[in-house]
Amino acid sequence: MAHESATIDFAYEDKLIRKSSFHYLIPAIIGLVFGQISPVIGGICISSSLGEVPFSALSTVEPINLVFSAIGSLGGVGCGITIAKCSGSGDKDTAARIFTRTVIALVAAAAALSIAMFVFADPLLQFLRATPDNIAYAKEYLVVLLFGSVPIVLFFAGDYILTDDNDPGLVLVANVVAAVVNIVGNVVGMEILHFHIGASAFAMVLGDACACLIFIRHFRKKESLCRFVKPERREGDPSMFAALKPGTPMAIMYVMFAIQMIVQNLVLSDESGTSGLGNSAVIDNLVLFLTIFTASASEPVMPMASSYFGEGNRCGVLLVKRSLYHLGLVILAPIILVLVVFPQAFIALFSVQDPVMLGTLPFAIRIVCINALFTFTNDSMVNFLSATERERLANISYAIQIVVNVAATLGLANVAGMDAPWYGTMIANLCSCLFLLVAGRLFKGFIKRYPENALLLTGGHTDEGQVEAWRADTAKVLTQEQTEAVWNKVIEPFLTSDDNKPDQVCAYSIIRRDDGDTAAILRFGERMTIRQLLFGEEGGEGDEEELAHVYGECIGSEFNTLGRKMINFKAEA
Repeated sequence: MAHESATIDFAYEDKLIRKSSFHYLIPAIIGLVFGQISPVIGGICISSSLGEVPFSALSTVEPINLVFSAIGSLGGVGCGITIAKCSGSGDKDTAARIFTRTVIALVAAAAALSIAMFVFADPLLQFLRATPDNIAYAKEYLVVLLFGSVPIVLFFAGDYILTDDNDPGLVLVANVVAAVVNIVGNVVGMEILHFHIGASAFAMVLGDACACLIFIRHFRKKESLCRFVKPERREGDPSMFAALKPGTPMAIMYVMFAIQMIVQNLVLSDESGTSGLGNSAVIDNLVLFLTIFTASASEPVMPMASSYFGEGNRCGVLLVKRSLYHLGLVILAPIILVLVVFPQAFIALFSVQDPVMLGTLPFAIRIVCINALFTFTNDSMVNFLSATERERLANISYAIQIVVNVAATLGLANVAGMDAPWYGTMIANLCSCLFLLVAGRLFKGFIKRYPENALLLTGGHTDEGQVEAWRADTAKVLTQEQTEAVWNKVIEPFLTSDDNKPDQVCAYSIIRRDDGDTAAILRFGERMTIRQLLFGEEGGEGDEEELAHVYGECIGSEFNTLGRKMINFKAEA
């Protein structure tokens, strides 16, 4: 085998990563806009129709909602990342069995927890700092939420699972449907018919149930890795713990949010009673709004990095981290700037008239908005760790956040008053960021690009001169026999196929995996239309099964919503 230096040009792989990221990013932003605005609209309707006391009850019940979010994220992220890795290697059967077992586990967990919370509803709400004024409203909202816990959990998990199974467009449609049903239900129930606060909770549950029905369309696609099969575990399948393990950081994050909110309510209710809880409710809605941008920019790291990780492509994993972090900053920074300069615009949405709230909210909004930058950085790093089987480090970072947040919030309560929870959250985020950057050595890849295990990295349009340059570079890193196999089974058939469009850019790489196997990979994708960005397109047969064990033959499959042709060569004994 030749040992000459081959081309390492990141531009083409990087370009396809950015292009692929928009397949995830644009549906995620639109879906989250609808999904996160709908509870904000619910809060606005409750506040304007019933007043500030019922509105304050939302902050009492929200920690319980976050617990169900933790269950959904554990199953959704864990199963989704495992499925994305199966997509990288092409093991469809294993993915289907993991998906089926995960859905059963989520339904059982949600039902059991709901029953327990319903039995102990009164002491639970008292623990969550419900006041004599708002506890009746909180209990009414809670009972409806508990009866709808199964669709809430399945909808939350489905968002992650279907996105990781290359169907972000359907996730977008489901989120829009859920949001529209929720908003219409709130407006009709609260503003027109003047029902009690339970109508708002029912609107949310009904919206999530409708979204779950939308998800059914995904299971009809031939290329779907997610499909219902006999829930058995075969030899070589990951255990339920191993399959869900990548979701533990996200689940811990939601538990952390619940703990933060409980401490936040404790400090604010002791400081200013119902006014403090009203402050908490406004800030909770602000966090929901900011999550549209922090989550949509950070969550695509998981399916994309997982796919590259499953492929054994360490160079691609780092390129994903860098590209999506830079893109997220571009999206997030202008939003934060506007809210820092004009916080009153957000306060006006909730018809706030309480003088205590009006006096303290502007500064609180500014702190929370600045903290969103640290939240986004943390989420990006944690999602990267989850995608690359380093969940333990991510879990430790969230444990640090929980401990520091609680300690800082309680410690600052007598000094900073109603601003203590926001300072506590910022200090906790800063500590977590420093821990991940230092202990996790995650600086690498944020600024510079690294070839890692790439022997060749190039690309371009498939004109004659470019293709000949690829062949010359291939001969530098592969044997003559391997070079001929790449050419005869991958490159030349692609050049004469319908997949080869005149105006599309291809990325061509050769990687040496950690087990010694070598793979030549050709990625391609057409220019995206608005329809493709929002809804995707029906694919063909999709990944062949057990791709990781096929050597010397061309494998055609979908990869992060783009096309991929790959040939594997077994390591020499």
